[in-house]
Amino acid sequence: MKTINNYKYILMLAVVALFASCSEDDDAAVAPASNNIQVIVESFVNSQVEIIGQAGTNNANIEIGFRLTEYSTTYRDSDVIITYDGNDYVIPAGEDEVIVGMTNVEFELDAPGGNVPYNGITMSSQIDFTGNFEVAVDSRPSDLVVLKSSSITVSATVYGQLPPVTDGQINFLFDWNPNDDAGNDLDLRLRNDDGTQFDYSGSVSNYEDVALLNSSPDDDYVVNADPWSTSSASIGGIVFAMHPDGTLEVFEMDLSGINSETTLVYVNKATDMDGNVTYTVTQD
Repeated sequence: MKTINNYKYILMLAVVALFASCSEDDDAAVAPASNNIQVIVESFVNSQVEIIGQAGTNNANIEIGFRLTEYSTTYRDSDVIITYDGNDYVIPAGEDEVIVGMTNVEFELDAPGGNVPYNGITMSSQIDFTGNFEVAVDSRPSDLVVLKSSSITVSATVYGQLPPVTDGQINFLFDWNPNDDAGNDLDLRLRNDDGTQFDYSGSVSNYEDVALLNSSPDDDYVVNADPWSTSSASIGGIVFAMHPDGTLEVFEMDLSGINSETTLVYVNKATDMDGNVTYTVTQD
């Protein structure tokens, strides 16, 4: 009887070992979830707007979207859901992108080295967007969805000279190409449509003149420049219009020389019934 019991014991050990072996084989056959890269989504800038930047922290409203850059056949008939800024955006099955719309982003610009050209210098900044959104795939386990590192590039134009922001009035600053034959004196004048001259600061130096619109009555005005150059050569110029709320408008132009007055921009000043003043600046 002891011999039979010993055989029973040996048989039980063999059965346990067999099941343990099968269990180990099954575990080895299941790949870790990190190796099952099924969906890669990247953010992108849909349309670049003109951004006026400054050294340091900047904010800009840009239109962004999300795009599938890898999509496994395992998920071909499933929607991809992107959660961004508290909202869900869906890339339907068979499509590869969705546009989120305008969103505000913050980015940093390093101070430009050397002299900044009169018409500014374009600088770029990359924003890491990976942590700003989450991805899920319809009817699929979330642990199989892997995000690729994603960033967007924002470009901005940085200028060396900008007029100040002044409450209740609009400021103009004029700069020009120092490589053109502009001499050292370009005067900026503000006139209304009948030719009456208002604010005139006179020549400041070789880079700026400022005209202000504050106590002038409601009217249509022109901002003129008088290039006192030594020839009739074309002079590349740029005028900045800084509004009371900090909104900046930039206008580029070519001027002719030899003391010829050139109209830079047209300004309409209007006051509503509540006393709020608005300025509309245009250029031909």
